[in-house]
Amino acid sequence: MRKTVTHTLITGPRGVGKSFLIRRVLEQLGRPVYGFETKKEGAASPAAPGAPLYLYPLGGRQTEKFLLGCCGECGVRPGSFDRFAPLLLRPVPENGVIVFDELGFMEAQEKQFCAAVLSRLDGDIPVIAAVKDRAVPFLERVRSHPRCRCFSVTAENRDALFQEVLRFVREQAGEDRRTL
Repeated sequence: MRKTVTHTLITGPRGVGKSFLIRRVLEQLGRPVYGFETKKEGAASPAAPGAPLYLYPLGGRQTEKFLLGCCGECGVRPGSFDRFAPLLLRPVPENGVIVFDELGFMEAQEKQFCAAVLSRLDGDIPVIAAVKDRAVPFLERVRSHPRCRCFSVTAENRDALFQEVLRFVREQAGEDRRTL
């Protein structure tokens, strides 16, 4: 019998703490974690134009191999996200958790990448993702996926939301609330 898993999506404005909330939840779960994180690096501020943009496998390091392009005028190289689609579809142990940190508008035109994300949301392995709150068809499909629940984080609710999200993830796992 197929286990029903509801995936956890964290949405909210830039810089409010989506990734921080996910890290806190993962620390409490103590399960193996797979997936990716997207980071802007080497810029004076996160919004600086031309900041190099990397997509790392969790635990990866900054190397040219993970460079997608840059934010702003120079943009992301076409196909940059698609080349990571196979990484998203690698086997994950049953007790693992998949993290997408984060899903945004830049990858919305990358068909293989988007298909891999949606495939994981159709699957049984729990997904925890930070999702930009932009009106982009791909992101709307993710946020409205029938196996996903969205939590909107704000500066005012982020501390209380941590407990709510952690409780939800544990309930979806169907395991004892004290440990996963």
